[in-house]
Amino acid sequence: MRLDKLDQIVEKAGVKNALILGEPNLFYFSGYRGVGGLLNCDGRRTLLVPLLEKYRGRKAESSEIDLKVYYPVKLTDDVIEGNMVTAIEKLCQPGINSKLLVDVGYIPVDMYLQLKTRFDVVDVTRHILNVRSIKEGSELEAIKRAQRATAVAMEKVRDELKENMTEVELAGTIDMNMRKGGAEDYAFPSIVAFGENGSEPHHVPGYRGLRPGDEVVIDIGAKFDGYSFDSTRTFLFGPTTGKMKAVYEIVLEAQLEAIDSINDGVVASEIDKVARRRIERSGYGQFFIHSTGHGVGIEVHESPSISMKSDDILKENMVITVEPGIYLDGEFGVRIEDTIIVRKGKAEVLETTYKTM
Repeated sequence: MRLDKLDQIVEKAGVKNALILGEPNLFYFSGYRGVGGLLNCDGRRTLLVPLLEKYRGRKAESSEIDLKVYYPVKLTDDVIEGNMVTAIEKLCQPGINSKLLVDVGYIPVDMYLQLKTRFDVVDVTRHILNVRSIKEGSELEAIKRAQRATAVAMEKVRDELKENMTEVELAGTIDMNMRKGGAEDYAFPSIVAFGENGSEPHHVPGYRGLRPGDEVVIDIGAKFDGYSFDSTRTFLFGPTTGKMKAVYEIVLEAQLEAIDSINDGVVASEIDKVARRRIERSGYGQFFIHSTGHGVGIEVHESPSISMKSDDILKENMVITVEPGIYLDGEFGVRIEDTIIVRKGKAEVLETTYKTM
């Protein structure tokens, strides 16, 4: 639990009451993984869960957090009749406590509108994301465990590649191997793209068969103890063209140069600039069609943003990705990605397999 960090956010805002509704934020502050909300009402903390989550909610209950259950019908005396907004009103009376800090970026529109009619809602989403972006030792260890599970699957890809196998088939094998490597789940649906499909950065695996001469883009990540990992490799299957090899080398050089520029105190946009400049020098700038990277943690995409216009400042123990790519429509795509821990000095690269052709 990181209730002390929630207390700091509340104190800094000068507001007595806060409501945490996003599942990643709930897990971060309370350790609870499920549907519900964490209500801090003038120092009293309550985990609000629907009736079906009652038993799971008990695992997060402690001397610091009470548990309250809500349901449309009052089946027992300990159930608050109504929905979550009803429960919030009952425990944190809006007439007395009108201001309410909320992670608005994570809640449904209908709930936000309901809360707005009862409280003076103050959005603290950005502040929470900034706090989450700097990882503690236990978080880094969970991410490294997710790395190891991802590496198990990625290292087996070369051996799994067979002519005529489909993208869906390989994606299923990768997911199974991550589980065998210790993953609790995958952090996101695995991306497997053969040949021309590699030009779609977020390609959904289909039934396209693998053919000699294909480039194979694999973007995968395991999840361990609630924390995510992200890695991309581009493999070459059989004989390939000089153009493919040249594009691969350009992307690899862009990635390595960007990684070398990572350090505590660097503006995140500078990392993007380094990678983009290398690709532009080779004449492929217009084919690098996404940001260079993003933060990784409980969510596979979180703060900071490693993009052209990002004003985020990199700090020690942030975890980010660096993933430049070149995408040639109808031909092929190349992307190389590593998850990286920001350090004072040389960054710590969490690799999954060699980045050689």
